[in-house]
Amino acid sequence: MTAPRPTIGFIGLGAIGAPMARRIAEAGYELTVHDINAEALQRFAGKARLAGSAREVADHAQIVFVCLATLPVHHPVILGQDGVAAGKAARICVVTSTTGPALVAEMAAGLASRGIALVDAPMTGGRVRAAAGTLTVMVSGPAAAVAEAEPVLACYGSRIAKFGEEVGRAQTMKLINNIMSAVNSGIASEALVFGAKAGLDPEAMLEVINNGTGKNDASLTVIPQNVLTRRFDFGSPMAVILKDVGAAIAEAERLGVRVTLTRAVFGMFETAIAEGVPAQADQTELVRALERNAGVEVARTR
Repeated sequence: MTAPRPTIGFIGLGAIGAPMARRIAEAGYELTVHDINAEALQRFAGKARLAGSAREVADHAQIVFVCLATLPVHHPVILGQDGVAAGKAARICVVTSTTGPALVAEMAAGLASRGIALVDAPMTGGRVRAAAGTLTVMVSGPAAAVAEAEPVLACYGSRIAKFGEEVGRAQTMKLINNIMSAVNSGIASEALVFGAKAGLDPEAMLEVINNGTGKNDASLTVIPQNVLTRRFDFGSPMAVILKDVGAAIAEAERLGVRVTLTRAVFGMFETAIAEGVPAQADQTELVRALERNAGVEVARTR
């Protein structure tokens, strides 16, 4: 006899969380969702049970997914009086946010005291791949809990990379990915503004870069789709980049590893915000700060 499917909860219906939750609902799981944004929550009316708190989600769901943008909200949502830990049904909590290894380990210990296992499962790929179900998911945590959560992770992730049973290892891998992504974005933005100021056509520059040794994800997709078009809508705020890169720097310091380029790109985003780019603006608006400084615009010409 096939075991019944677990009931699922999802907390955090933002730019990435919403398409992930939709993929789970479309796979036929019984889903309960919560978000402090009433409009985001109402978009799931008719697709899932709408809950008024994290605790209410955990009262109905055996496996609760959490996807939150800022670090301070994790503690109350997961371990607070009205959080996941207080729920009656939850036995596994899957943290998909980028928290860094120290915070996720602290939350795992708090949940364990309530008999709830934590699966550390950050993802990468952005909102487009979230909607397509093709995210890459990094996972670490207790083997039994990971095995139970894996079919649900597969709803939105086409590739699942496992890093053992120690909670926090998946977070470290995510930080590594994110600092490489941030450095790629920073150098691509800087290089394109430099070239534009020198009179080079941005699309011609990208043609050379993307057929040479300088190509990276920023030059291949982010710059062409979100900067040259002037849409600036990649989907990740400047503040989130600072959070993730800052967490990576802190972990590198703890391990005694020098991260010179990581610190430099952190400084680029900090400077852009200090010069007037809103912290909640899309990360691609880093280019605007560089453009203002150089007195030039990087835009599509063809």
